[in-house]
Amino acid sequence: MKYSWFFILKIVVVMLSVSVFAQGAVLTDAEKFYGTELKASKKVQHPPFEWGDCTVCHTDAKGEGALIMDPPELCAMCHEAKDTKAFIHGPVAAGACTACHNPHESDNAKLLTASSINELCVSCHQAKDEFMRNTANIHSPVKDQCINCHDPHTEDHQYQLKADGKKDLCVMCHVDKEVWTSTVTDKHGALDRPRKCLECHDAHGSEVPMNLIKNTSKELCLSCHSESLTRDEDGSKILNIGKHLENNPDWHGPILWGDCAACHNPHGSNNLRMLNKPFPRTFYDKFEEDNYICFQCHEKEKIMDANTTTATNFRNGSNNMHFVHVNKEKGRSCRACHDFHGTKEYPHHLRAKTKFGKINFPIRFIETENGGSCAPACHARRHYDRATPKVNLK
Repeated sequence: MKYSWFFILKIVVVMLSVSVFAQGAVLTDAEKFYGTELKASKKVQHPPFEWGDCTVCHTDAKGEGALIMDPPELCAMCHEAKDTKAFIHGPVAAGACTACHNPHESDNAKLLTASSINELCVSCHQAKDEFMRNTANIHSPVKDQCINCHDPHTEDHQYQLKADGKKDLCVMCHVDKEVWTSTVTDKHGALDRPRKCLECHDAHGSEVPMNLIKNTSKELCLSCHSESLTRDEDGSKILNIGKHLENNPDWHGPILWGDCAACHNPHGSNNLRMLNKPFPRTFYDKFEEDNYICFQCHEKEKIMDANTTTATNFRNGSNNMHFVHVNKEKGRSCRACHDFHGTKEYPHHLRAKTKFGKINFPIRFIETENGGSCAPACHARRHYDRATPKVNLK
């Protein structure tokens, strides 16, 4: 019988262990935010209190009388002054050192009045307390300790940040982004706007991954790209995408998904228009399979197969017209005929007009039951038909 009780005891211990482990494994970001990392193994005592010499701070030996002077001057008799820089934390400026530090003893490091930095901060910053308790994604350094970014006493940057909070502070950790944004050929102008990184990200946290300030990358992009913008490097105009999408409701897939970042890198890239992968920079270019971002979604066979009855509907019989237009030494890029954001007049995201040099000429597409025709400036009207191949004499 004693083995049975021993076996039962082992089961109970295992179940308790699993329960404790499970509780630890499902800590939310908010629970991690309110840690107890400052808990000391034993009472932390202020040296004068530990010595029993109350007269260091008080006018009487028992420490029941008035202070010999008011903080922060009193504290500064022993401690380095904490109000020497441009931006001073409110309690420090008010001389309220004891708002954060216990002058006698504490269960926490630095004689702090709370068992974690974050718990101490939100005891005053209550709006951040509510924010942290109700936000899905908390920025890692914030979740760790507020003082990763803020000095609790004084600093030369607003909000006692350890560097300018619009970008310089960010790249102290995000070094890869600093290297990337400074070296890529196609840079994002948002990084030069007044709020820099904060134009897109919330430094504390967000309901959206990557701490974005909008629900989708499309919504975020359109907060700027619904106005006329100019490229600094060459003075050229950037299309007002918001207006374009409003006027062209047949949207490309990534636009429908609200995911501009599916194609564009918001931090810049070495590709045309900050695309995530290469795409020809000119109207004509030698076709190379690895030079088309389009293939991350669209099948390569649309361009690669000279003859097909399945890869594309743009064919004259089995003659693949995509191959004819694109797959050659002087191939046309996809954007010669297609608009990657949205269209209105024609199917398949075909442009109403296409730009070649300084000319903006119409494509003049006409769709038929089994094909269609077009008459752009580059050739006379030519026809294609999947069922009955057409012969184009011009």
